[in-house]
Amino acid sequence: MSENPESSKGSTPKVEGAEKVNKPPVKKGWSNPALRMMGIPRISLPSRNWMIFWTLLASVGGGVAYDKYQQKQIRKKWMEKFRPLGEEAYRSDRIPRKLSVFIAPPPNDYLDSSMMYFRKYVKPILNASAIDFDVFTENRQGDIRAAVAERIRELRTETIENAKKAREEAIQKQYDVSWTKFFKQDVPNFFALKFQRNSKEEEVLINSNDLYSPKDVLGFYYLNEPIEAKREDELNPFEAGGVICIGRGAYKEYMTGVHEGLLGPLEAPVEIKTIPEADSQLTENEIKTITEADSQLTGIEIATAQTNDESRTVTELPVVPVDSESPSSNVSAQDNVPETPLETEEKTQNTDEEEDEKPVPKPFITADEYPTAVYAPEFQNETLIKNKKNVPVLFEQPVYVFPLPIISGFLNTHRKIYAFFTRRNVAEDFGVRTSAVVHNVSRPFVYKDQFMAKEEELEWPKKWVATGKEKNSEWVQELVTDERVTARMKVFDVLLLDAKPIDNTIEKPKTNE
Repeated sequence: MSENPESSKGSTPKVEGAEKVNKPPVKKGWSNPALRMMGIPRISLPSRNWMIFWTLLASVGGGVAYDKYQQKQIRKKWMEKFRPLGEEAYRSDRIPRKLSVFIAPPPNDYLDSSMMYFRKYVKPILNASAIDFDVFTENRQGDIRAAVAERIRELRTETIENAKKAREEAIQKQYDVSWTKFFKQDVPNFFALKFQRNSKEEEVLINSNDLYSPKDVLGFYYLNEPIEAKREDELNPFEAGGVICIGRGAYKEYMTGVHEGLLGPLEAPVEIKTIPEADSQLTENEIKTITEADSQLTGIEIATAQTNDESRTVTELPVVPVDSESPSSNVSAQDNVPETPLETEEKTQNTDEEEDEKPVPKPFITADEYPTAVYAPEFQNETLIKNKKNVPVLFEQPVYVFPLPIISGFLNTHRKIYAFFTRRNVAEDFGVRTSAVVHNVSRPFVYKDQFMAKEEELEWPKKWVATGKEKNSEWVQELVTDERVTARMKVFDVLLLDAKPIDNTIEKPKTNE
């Protein structure tokens, strides 16, 4: 045989295309010889899964970044619009307008969510326009209502005391010029002073602060009168101050507190506990048992009185000294050990927490009692009520509500996602609303104004509303107003911005070079 059998034993038949199948396919991409010399691999597109991941990440991140950028631009636009008001030169005797801001947490949420809307969209514009403000927050329902009502009650009691003092001063002035005082006081005092001249008078020490003040000694005040700073609210009382409520709940509590302070009593009403008829009716057997128990008690009292009389005749026993090592003495010694500073601090902290956790005071008047209630007699004859600083009181200032754009519910997830990526719309809306407050565009309160921010209640959690109705919560009840109270109130109106001529082109103050 011509062929070698050894070569045919270990050889395997070769299949065409085997090398092509075993090699991985070459990935498509762009390559450069210079990059290959530097060790940089072939540049190519990622796989399908990586493409999906990076596309989603870029779209979500880009949407959030774009929305934040637009928020900054909108905020910057409104701040630049009112910056001339903030750069206006103020004299030393002038103080800017002051607002009162009431903030309440959304239903079933924390206070930080409401504060976030105020800090981001309202506060920067107020700061740019040089408007002062006081912020009042609450963590429990009823705190704002109780605070507003208490402030109005204090104002009422203050006016009563001032009127009482004025009457007493008028009576005293009439008495000073009357003949009654001349014969009763002046004549006896004249003869009494004659006898006291010979006697030694006691030395009376007077505090130097009662005689003069430091500014009376300084020569600066002889040439210059002291400057009394006046707030802008005093100069124009009809456009003074303002009240901002963040959220429908804060607005409800503010309005309820104003009605409680003006229509309610000055002191808390006494709670009368009624006993149901089933408990008040006693059977004959119960009456018999009560009388028998009373007779037994009287017998016991007589017996104890006899034993007390007998014990008085018994001689006193000698006192036995107690061993210092006995357990009873150790207990008494431990009781007398002084407390450490840490223990005293813990006790003070516990007492402070107990004071902070005091329940919210109940309203002095309910909405059902508004028609029959008497309006505050202290304010009936006054056209414009002012405080000590000659500034209109809280309920005489215009009010406005910022509805919180909070969406709740699992079925509203798509709306939540859309609202998350379009917060720039909220920034623009809050900017327009704040501009009405800054420009002080107001009108009298009308019936429809009690439904301001009513759309916010549609987004409140249904379970929370149901539990609130069971517990008789203030927020879930309908807001009831009285015309006697709302006749004094005013409201900021955004729709009047176009009607009122506003000088938007305020020139910056010129400095003398």
